Amino acid sequence: MNFFQAQDRARKNTSRLIILFSFAVIALVILTNLLFIGALSYMEITETVPFAVVFQKNFQQDTILVISIGVSFLILLGSLYKTISLSKGGRAIAELLGGQLVPQSTSNTTEKQLLNVVEEMAIAAGMPIPTVYLLEEKSINAFAAGQSHNTAVIGVTRGTIEQLSRDELQGVIAHEFSHILNGDMKLNLRLMGILHGILLIGIVGEHIFNSIRYGSSRSSRKGGAPIIFIGLGLMIIGYTGTFFGRWIKASVSRQREFLADASAVQFTRNKNSISGALKKIGGLSDSSILYTPAASEYSHAYFANGVRSLVRSLFATHPPLEQRIRSIEPNWNGLYTKPKKSVSDQKTSEVQTKDTFTSAIVGAAILSATDNIVNQIGNLSEESILKAQQIVAELPIHLHDTAKNAYSARAILYAILINRQINQEQCWILLKEHADNGVDQLSKELYPSVSQLKDHLILPLIEVCVNSLRELSLKQYSMFKKTTHIIITHDKSIDLNEWMLQHLVFLQLDEYFALKKPAKAKYALLGEVKKAAETLLSLVAYVENDDINNASHSFQQGIKEIGATAFNIVKKESFNVNDLNEAVAELKQLKPILKQRILKAIAIIILEDNNKTQKGIELFRTVSISLDCPAPLL
Repeated sequence: MNFFQAQDRARKNTSRLIILFSFAVIALVILTNLLFIGALSYMEITETVPFAVVFQKNFQQDTILVISIGVSFLILLGSLYKTISLSKGGRAIAELLGGQLVPQSTSNTTEKQLLNVVEEMAIAAGMPIPTVYLLEEKSINAFAAGQSHNTAVIGVTRGTIEQLSRDELQGVIAHEFSHILNGDMKLNLRLMGILHGILLIGIVGEHIFNSIRYGSSRSSRKGGAPIIFIGLGLMIIGYTGTFFGRWIKASVSRQREFLADASAVQFTRNKNSISGALKKIGGLSDSSILYTPAASEYSHAYFANGVRSLVRSLFATHPPLEQRIRSIEPNWNGLYTKPKKSVSDQKTSEVQTKDTFTSAIVGAAILSATDNIVNQIGNLSEESILKAQQIVAELPIHLHDTAKNAYSARAILYAILINRQINQEQCWILLKEHADNGVDQLSKELYPSVSQLKDHLILPLIEVCVNSLRELSLKQYSMFKKTTHIIITHDKSIDLNEWMLQHLVFLQLDEYFALKKPAKAKYALLGEVKKAAETLLSLVAYVENDDINNASHSFQQGIKEIGATAFNIVKKESFNVNDLNEAVAELKQLKPILKQRILKAIAIIILEDNNKTQKGIELFRTVSISLDCPAPLL
């Protein structure tokens, strides 16, 4: 899978969705016109003037225009309302479906295993760790939702974590990560928002019908026959909208499930993981069905069919289990697996996994080819997952556990930040003045362990902390952000380390707390972002090269490979943080294929002398995350 092509494909799917939606709106407008004109004509007929004559008289351009505008406005208003209500991203979906947040500090064994699998997968993909929600359902199912990687959540049913082995759970989570990396999440939210407008007509019709039907006044009943007719007609049209909605869902989502299954096999290199989960769904009495009242709204985005459908072949949002299993295992014997809860088996599986990945890591070489690095963006692999597991195993246990608590996660980040400061004594004073009570003391206790941490473990530890900080209240987050800013700016300057820490933490959390909206693709030509690209690529060149001439040579190699020879390196003394922030914000609005070229140029500059630095690697991953292009472990 090419991440950047997948992002473009998701954008094209959105265009296809708009076209299908337009056809549905046109059909509903025509039907509603016929209904209202028919109702008006019914009210005007007499013994001497038949219905056909009155209908022809009322079938006027002005009448049709007014009704069409009214219906279109109602549909668009309904879609806009739903879209705004989903602006919180994945949290809104998870809560709508009755999901409960799984705290990072949970002591439940199966919940901890779920969090560990999600954490490993996210670190391997180089993306923010999604928040995890648990649905108290006995069935086996899961979903991913969110406006961007920074607001992504993964929802899993209780049956999934209790009935599946660790390998099978990993297959399900890999499937959901495929949806995240393929750009399917945003499409799913748009689909929900758009379809709500179509369904709103039926809701209005039902309200009108019931208000007249259960009215107590006899006179209102006598004069309300045409209104009842309109209400009943709108309900019927609403069911037509439901038909279109389900049809659109099915046509948009089915093929993506095959792609996600294939990607999960590619990620884990274990076809039994995903097929094993599908076989257990087939063998479970509850299957994958969700009983929450809102299940049908997000039915197109589940791991497996979450709602029952009478016309499965037409409205099914997922291919049949048999087809999905045979696409993975062509020689499958057709027998499903009866799930059996076995915590001991799951523990054994986890231990075996930890025993086997160590040897694989030792022999793995870091990819040095630029194309390989760029092609890995948005792609998980068995190697990257094994590396992530190794990194998690390397993290000091007390730091890893401490990072999973929202209160103490702040203390770790403060310690990381102060460890990179020149005037540390002043920083500790500022921390005590502005942070929550006791955080400064906890930071001091953690500081020795943080300061001795190996460089390649810092970014993963930061990601674990960021995931925990999502459990803060908005007020607590604002205080944390303000305190961090005070420490960073106390010396009236911000260095590269501070800038990277800020971007890794606040870029993700600002979107999560809805303080900043995800960027939209705006620029289709590199020339439109020339200054921003020059600023960022020049910075990378100077980070990797102390000598100005070497930096200039690396810069030229980078722009040459991406065909941007009109770009010029920025003078080193001209750099400031504001320019860098503006450059990254502008580049984030590039179309996906152009982001690929920028990241390729960065990789070339870093690797040009075959001597990449740790700061260069951190900068590459920071920029990748900033551009919403998750980079795997290098």
